[in-house]
Amino acid sequence: MRIPFLPLLAACAVAIPLAAQSQALDQGNKTSKIAFTYTGEILPGQEQAFRETVKKVIAAVHRESGTLAYYWSMRADGKTFDVLEMYKNSDAVVAHVKDVLPQFGKELGETQKEIRFVVYGDPDAAAKKAIEPLHPDYESPFAGFIR
Repeated sequence: MRIPFLPLLAACAVAIPLAAQSQALDQGNKTSKIAFTYTGEILPGQEQAFRETVKKVIAAVHRESGTLAYYWSMRADGKTFDVLEMYKNSDAVVAHVKDVLPQFGKELGETQKEIRFVVYGDPDAAAKKAIEPLHPDYESPFAGFIR
């Protein structure tokens, strides 16, 4: 029985890097990617202004090359929301804060309040300083992967 060499080689070339990626955190290797979850609550009477502000924020953030994911979700109560954010690296986090805060910080502060801000990953000192006003809770990864 003859095994075709090229298909076997191609399968190994795909399988080995995927296995290495999925084990990256298991082996203690750090990823440069940083993720956030932000949970907030819309202030009473500010629903329409909040939604209009969010549209503008998303349009601005969409242009940030280092922002990999930026996803807003509303909970069933209609006032509590979550934002899932993922950044290429610490520089992208700093760029995001420098972009969004001056443009939309006041509007966001007038329409919602923070409940919890969680950081996943290992941001550098500059990124930590940039997000410090949000009183982040830092999570330490111990297993899993980010592609």
